[in-house]
Amino acid sequence: MTEPPEEEGAQTFADLGIHDDVLEAIAEMGWETPTPVQRDSYPLAIAGRDVIVQSRTGTGKTGAFGIPLVDGLLSDEGNEQALVLAPTRELALQSAREIAKLGARRGIDTVAVYGGASMEQQIRALEKGARVISGTPGRVLDHLKRGTMDASRLGVLVLDEADEMLSMGFAKELH
Repeated sequence: MTEPPEEEGAQTFADLGIHDDVLEAIAEMGWETPTPVQRDSYPLAIAGRDVIVQSRTGTGKTGAFGIPLVDGLLSDEGNEQALVLAPTRELALQSAREIAKLGARRGIDTVAVYGGASMEQQIRALEKGARVISGTPGRVLDHLKRGTMDASRLGVLVLDEADEMLSMGFAKELH
């Protein structure tokens, strides 16, 4: 009888070298071990490399970009922001909620910006210095045009469901 091949890479979130405060948030969220997409993408993302991930729904893609965002891509001293673009308000909200949980102990505030919600509340959150902005292309563009969001502060860009955004006709907004 032959043994199955051992999986390569980290077997736990701690094996990835994630800060303790983020590990605590991960544990509170009930995530026990990294999914393959999280395990494989984390080292590349945390090193600042461009990462393209294609994976089915439910495989941990939000964690795959959210964990490195709060664990190190957004420096503790800076005022750099990350922008997560999503095709729908539901996905923008989901990403914002997950990243807010992951970043709470690190003081990383998150805001979801999308049409149909109060522009004033979004502006207040942006003015307070939200470090992660999760939103739909149309509303993000609206904030940029109004000057309530400063693109020069963006250090990280995540295109969540990029293929879906293109198929929904957001190509002009993404350009």
